[in-house]
Amino acid sequence: MIISTRKIKILAVISAVIIIPFIGLNLINLSMNVKSRPVSNTVVEPDRSDITIPMNLQSQDEERINFFAEYRMERERVRGKETGLLREIANNSSSDKKARDTACLKLVELAEKAEKEMQAEAMIKSQGFQDCAVIITPKSTTVMIESTSTQIERKEEIRKAVSIATGCIEKNISIVKRQSVEP
Repeated sequence: MIISTRKIKILAVISAVIIIPFIGLNLINLSMNVKSRPVSNTVVEPDRSDITIPMNLQSQDEERINFFAEYRMERERVRGKETGLLREIANNSSSDKKARDTACLKLVELAEKAEKEMQAEAMIKSQGFQDCAVIITPKSTTVMIESTSTQIERKEEIRKAVSIATGCIEKNISIVKRQSVEP
């Protein structure tokens, strides 16, 4: 069996993308002395025979959930297309070496960016925020959060957590709040 350096590089990148987020999140939590709470994907539906939920509250809740979920799905679709194009360039033997090397570097950068966004989102959620999305650009980072009016004063905590997770300077982090309705 012949092991090529290309296969080793690909395996290393895949392993890094899988393992580094877990290690990084634990290191970030330790540095901030923040204990993460387990997140459950299980949704328990209440017995609706005794409860009357106004339709407008139900649709606002669904809208909130759909906003962040749809944003994440669209972000992953765009990244998937970009990743596919970069892989085609990297694997195309007719491309010149510089183009293939650049494509490989951009693939690693995309994986690192996705990892940092995921870590920052986990840090924000661990601080008690309902939902969020982090967008990293070369010069700045934008945080969209689902928040109640009682959480307005916590912007500096968010900036610090995002700065630690992404390496972005705190003054270059913008926070956009999506106001939620309190029952």
